[in-house]
Amino acid sequence: MENVDVKSQITTTNEDLQYNLANAADRLFVEKKYEQALKAYSELLLHTTDSDLYVKMGNCFEKISKVQTALEYWEKAIEVDPMNSDAYISLGNYYYSKAQREKAISYWLASLLSMPEEPTSNLNIAVAYSEKNMKTEAFIYYERYLKYAQNKTSEKYIKIKNRIEKSKKLGNDYLKLGVQLQAQGDKISALKCYKRAAHYCPIYSKIHLNLGSLFYAEKNYEEAVNHWTNALYLDPHYPKIINNLAISYDMQKKFDFAYSYYTRYSKYIQNNPAELEKISTRCLRLKPVLNSNPYLIKNHLEMAEEAISECNYFKALNEYKNYVILEPNSMQDYAPLINKIENYLNPEKGIIENCIIQGRKLMATERDFAQAQQYFARVLVLAKNNTDEYSEAKGRLALCMQRSL
Repeated sequence: MENVDVKSQITTTNEDLQYNLANAADRLFVEKKYEQALKAYSELLLHTTDSDLYVKMGNCFEKISKVQTALEYWEKAIEVDPMNSDAYISLGNYYYSKAQREKAISYWLASLLSMPEEPTSNLNIAVAYSEKNMKTEAFIYYERYLKYAQNKTSEKYIKIKNRIEKSKKLGNDYLKLGVQLQAQGDKISALKCYKRAAHYCPIYSKIHLNLGSLFYAEKNYEEAVNHWTNALYLDPHYPKIINNLAISYDMQKKFDFAYSYYTRYSKYIQNNPAELEKISTRCLRLKPVLNSNPYLIKNHLEMAEEAISECNYFKALNEYKNYVILEPNSMQDYAPLINKIENYLNPEKGIIENCIIQGRKLMATERDFAQAQQYFARVLVLAKNNTDEYSEAKGRLALCMQRSL
């Protein structure tokens, strides 16, 4: 008599039943039979604690106007899986409908941590920032939406694309004209052109860098700082901007800011002993002022927390970094938050790194080229074309495709 694996048959049968029940529940939801769908999802919950199931149940409760219960289920989904992008999107949508834009933005940003290429979240964030008149952030997320949108023939996509391309062209044209006028010595006309360029395309750091230079030449250090800070948000690793900020704050006798930016700048000049000694000497002279005025240090923490409440994550990140420079003992406490904000602003980075690591492993140790392809293909979606990560992923993807044949 043939041996029968009864346990295997039962497992398979249970899995089939759950699969069929899940399909039926999803179909009922599509058919707007929300009470019946909820009953089916509830039955599924007896067999699994899947995070997506809590999201779907939350969606059902929302449809039958049990909003508080819906919120509880979406939050439960996040407890089960802190990276469930759908749960964050649902929460963001709810708070946006209640005109709580800041809370909505924070949830939509959280949804991008696991799925940066989700177009709807990027578009929602762009719209919300636009309503808050935060033009730089809005422009960034409109561009992210255009990059990741799957339907590039829709009326909405084409309308946004045309508007962004027109703005970028005007911004670039005014920037070029401003550079020409500045070279000719017509600073007033150059200033007007740069301001127009910033109005149309606020994401070009060079515009803000040039504006800062014009104001600095006129000894308007406050305006110079404003524009160089904007440039730093867009290009945070450009030493010239950091040094410009340090000097400008020093000229204004805002020594807490000056010390912070001198300290940052020093990391970029380790191979220039003379410049490094000069900066170190200046920092040593500023340190006693900070020690005798602790409120200056605390002010950076307060500015960071206020910026967080306004969803101004560029400023928040900048001020938290200033704070831990001025108060080194706080680094351990604030490093996780700084890392979280950095991930909010650049969710692709960690995923790209993980995909490359996993793809390499699958190629080298498991020889699973078909699975590795998926990781490298995702890198090509997320990474910028001119990066090392993009080049490596492109080469390895081609190799995987060859080996999979």
